[in-house]
Amino acid sequence: MDRKLELVFRNVKSTPELESLVQERVERLEHLYQHITGCRVTVTLQNQAHRSNNIPDVHIDVQVPGQNLIVNHRHPAGDALTAIHMAFDAVALQLKEYKARRIGNVKQHDLPADRPEADRKPVETE
Repeated sequence: MDRKLELVFRNVKSTPELESLVQERVERLEHLYQHITGCRVTVTLQNQAHRSNNIPDVHIDVQVPGQNLIVNHRHPAGDALTAIHMAFDAVALQLKEYKARRIGNVKQHDLPADRPEADRKPVETE
């Protein structure tokens, strides 16, 4: 990663467990795609006044060449660790899709999109 990981906690105290989890998951993302230029992770508790109904909100912004991959995940059960895991799973999926598009593993249509549907014929393979 070109820039250092930005980790922000709002309305929640940072713990070594949460910080190490985020760092570990960012390292996993770097193994998926080596050209990540930056990453910002924000963990927020939405409702600080009501201790029993705290809903963790995890926002992940991963910068890759030409695009930002953004995930917002809110976990209703109130568990910040689970919310972080689920948010990183979602951004990993986006990163895999981005990587597939970059290396050309996405199905391309042979005919231009401006042709009418009636003119399109299925491609037959033997």
